[in-house]
Amino acid sequence: MGKKKNRKSQSFLMGKENKKTQLPSLLTTQNVHNAEQSIFWPLESRTKTMFAPVLVNKCILASNYGWLVLVDKHKGDCCLWNPGSNDIIELPFLDKCYLYIKCVLSKPPTESDCHILFNSSSNMQSFCKIGDVEYVHSSPKEYRLVAVASFQGKIYGVMNPGYKFVTIEFVERTIEFRPMLNNKEQPWTAPIINRDWAMRHDNELIGSRDELLLVIKGYMHNNYYIVDGSEYRVFRVDINRMECTELDGIGDHAILFNYYGNGYYCSSSGTSSIKPNSIYYTSNFGAHLYVYDLDDNSTITWLPPHVENFKYANSFWVNLD
Repeated sequence: MGKKKNRKSQSFLMGKENKKTQLPSLLTTQNVHNAEQSIFWPLESRTKTMFAPVLVNKCILASNYGWLVLVDKHKGDCCLWNPGSNDIIELPFLDKCYLYIKCVLSKPPTESDCHILFNSSSNMQSFCKIGDVEYVHSSPKEYRLVAVASFQGKIYGVMNPGYKFVTIEFVERTIEFRPMLNNKEQPWTAPIINRDWAMRHDNELIGSRDELLLVIKGYMHNNYYIVDGSEYRVFRVDINRMECTELDGIGDHAILFNYYGNGYYCSSSGTSSIKPNSIYYTSNFGAHLYVYDLDDNSTITWLPPHVENFKYANSFWVNLD
């Protein structure tokens, strides 16, 4: 088990109502040092400024089970921080943290035999068991992990070429990507969206307590600095039957996901701040949120309150499981 520190101070990110309904809150940091911070509670439609010293001068990557990964921008010191309990779990030194865009925990990090997996945009994975003193790094040339999520105690991914569904297993100090085979012993593959106008696609796996979703985002351009998608398609992933069913909509639910980190699928009932049947996603640079309406396929942008220097800001959806 990694070294755990308990900071006996306030829980920064959860209002009472949010804690009861598990609705994520939006954390925004400003300026190059993250020294200006604010938190938005959707259920209460309330924003307040805050200051958590642990966030200053850190690269931030949202993970699951209510934890954030924090990496010192200059030293590479790395830890998990739980904004609700203010607990910190030390992790090994992580070099070039800016390369990583996804981080997944195999189970809550307070439980034994928990592993943490980092996935980068350059097809490099780094992983370790909580308590290890260093990461194992892997840079396979024959495949690329294009989506990854934790769901009901297992880590699932989509691998390219072939867009095959895989389970991700940690065996001693190795990582194994095991293709999921259907009843014909053939690899189970994810849907592929073909659009003449689409120059590229992004894939996102989003795991909740009861649902695993695949969100495919299509772009009319090939500029990776632009995150405003032109079209979204949502699929329910049935692990047992190995089927992907496209959804016309998600009803009174919303999908909230981070450019740097994981995503959430949750009910929007009880609040006017989160629009139902919509997808909220953060930017890779700046505090703006994009809101995609699955009803009419329109996209609007939204800047969180209390954000002044939005160019040097980032926003993260965070939750407390």
